[in-house]
Amino acid sequence: MTMDLSEYQYIAGYGIGQYYDYIKPQLPPELHLDFLCDARFEQIGAEYDGLEVVSPDTLKKMQNVFVVVFSGNIRNWQSISGMLDGLHFPYAHIDRVLGGRSTITGRDLKKQSSQLYLDGRGNRIAFFPDIEDSVSVSFLGDNNFVSIGRMVSVGKLRIHCGRNVFCSIGEGTEIEGAEFIATDGRIEVGQDCLFSTEVTLRNHDGHHIFDSNTGERINHSGNIKIGNHVWICRKATLLGNASVGDNSVVGTMAVTSSTFPKEVILAGNPAKIIRRNVCWSKDGTAYYNRDSLSQCMAQEALKYMARESRD
Repeated sequence: MTMDLSEYQYIAGYGIGQYYDYIKPQLPPELHLDFLCDARFEQIGAEYDGLEVVSPDTLKKMQNVFVVVFSGNIRNWQSISGMLDGLHFPYAHIDRVLGGRSTITGRDLKKQSSQLYLDGRGNRIAFFPDIEDSVSVSFLGDNNFVSIGRMVSVGKLRIHCGRNVFCSIGEGTEIEGAEFIATDGRIEVGQDCLFSTEVTLRNHDGHHIFDSNTGERINHSGNIKIGNHVWICRKATLLGNASVGDNSVVGTMAVTSSTFPKEVILAGNPAKIIRRNVCWSKDGTAYYNRDSLSQCMAQEALKYMARESRD
């Protein structure tokens, strides 16, 4: 724990829910909560987790209290922090109390002396000095690893990690605008890929779904694998278990959780192969009118072309 709270007579935990239950086992012994508070105190009852539960009105009347906020939802955090600002209470999110940061940007990472970011919950980011300021990585849970290669060009990229995530982006990939959302799985993006805007890679559903007959879960997280030199067009969505081979193109607004080979064009929802034996170049059609790959300035496709296609 990096914050010294010894000057306060009471330490209150605000927010009783999934995030509190998740983070509670990770709390250090020196962080002793005296009581809990939540706007839903009447539903929760007088006690939770062995601690007294008080209402926000009771909290308002107390003095010499530091409030530790347990919230995994940005909207809830903003609402709670706004209320505490109005009450003039000293407070901090639990991530800050524990010495971690729920969100870190490329600009933040470049200020480090090391090219490996590590927080107190085992979350790591491996990066190179040329990482773009516009990269944003958020950690909700623990044991996540994000790796961003050299010369990755980013207009806007948000990576949201739950827990136990491995996420890697290969050298030379260009991302205009994308959001990666993952927990309990892998998102792997190869080298020299091209992402358009509003692209989503999501390996899990936001909530649990069960078979109503057996009660067993049916929507476990999956892995996502993007090969080398894959062009993913605007508003495409790749879900858990999606895999796309080298030199392929994922069309505008395509949606898939399926596996596809090299050198294909995918389109539709659910996405299907509409053309095989293709490759592509980053040469823009707004500037050039190339008739063959040999005329193109960008020929990364040749590095990843299937051997039989070149014979």
